Amino acid sequence: MAVLAMAMTAIASHYRSPSAGTVLKTAAATMASRIRDMRSAAIATGSERVVSVDVDGRSLSFGDGRASLQLDPTLSLSVTAADSERRGPSKAGIRFFPNGSSTGATIQLRSERQKYEVRVNWLTGRVSTAAVD
Repeated sequence: MAVLAMAMTAIASHYRSPSAGTVLKTAAATMASRIRDMRSAAIATGSERVVSVDVDGRSLSFGDGRASLQLDPTLSLSVTAADSERRGPSKAGIRFFPNGSSTGATIQLRSERQKYEVRVNWLTGRVSTAAVD
């Protein structure tokens, strides 16, 4: 009976953990939402707002004191951003201006077999996500 109970627990816990694809898609959507919030804050307050991306730390921090976003350690991260927003080999920023525009960036999230990009348009500041082949 005890062996059967342990086997059932192991099987149940296996099916409860989210798949790598689900973790990746959720991380991309959460990241895009938090970045959109910073754009909205820049417009609402009439002042610049900056999102800092730390590739090695797998995190995003927000220049207005909001809680940082820590990504799942199973995901890998890369960022392409404006040279003016580079803060080292593994750190970059995205600056939003009061008119809604930005310095632009592309953040790529990868799991074992899938990739997602969070794109920030420099002209409009629009934030979008897309699966990448």
